[in-house]
Amino acid sequence: MELWIAILAGLVGTLVMTCFSQITAYFLKKPFYVVTILAMMLPFKKNVSAPNVYVYTAATVLHYFIGVVFAYIYLWQLEWLIINDIVSALLYGAIIGSIAIIGWKLFFSIHPNPPPIELTLYLIMIWFGHIALSVTASAIFGFFWSSEIPICGYSMRFFF
Repeated sequence: MELWIAILAGLVGTLVMTCFSQITAYFLKKPFYVVTILAMMLPFKKNVSAPNVYVYTAATVLHYFIGVVFAYIYLWQLEWLIINDIVSALLYGAIIGSIAIIGWKLFFSIHPNPPPIELTLYLIMIWFGHIALSVTASAIFGFFWSSEIPICGYSMRFFF
C-alpha cells in the first residue's frame, strides 16, 4: 500500500471538507468553523475563550490527522476488494460522517462548557463534509491508478 497516497488523499480530502464547512457556515450565517470549535473545546475548560496559537495549531493538526486516518482506512478497504466507485465513496463518506457525528456529540456532551451553537445543524454539516472528504479521497486514489487495476487478483474499476 502506498502510504503517501493515503496521506495526500487525507490532507486534500480534509481541506475540501474544511472548505465545505467554511462555505456552509458563510451561507448559513452560523459559526460552524470546525477547527475553531475544536480549538475552543480542546483545553476542556469551563470558561471557553478564544484559543491561543498553540491550541489552534493542535486542533488543526488533530483535524487533519483524523482525515488522514479516514483516508488510510478507505485505501486499506480498497485493497480488500471493495470497488472504488461513486457509490462506495458516498457510502464510506456516510459511514465516517456518522462516526464523526457520534464523536462530536460525545465531545459536546462531556465538555464542561461547549460553545453555544445549533448542534443538530452543525452535525448535519459535519456529515455532508465527510462525504466530501470521501469523494475527494476516492478521486485522488483513482488519479494515481489507471482506470482499472488488479488488486488481490481482481480488477478494480475507478469512477474517474
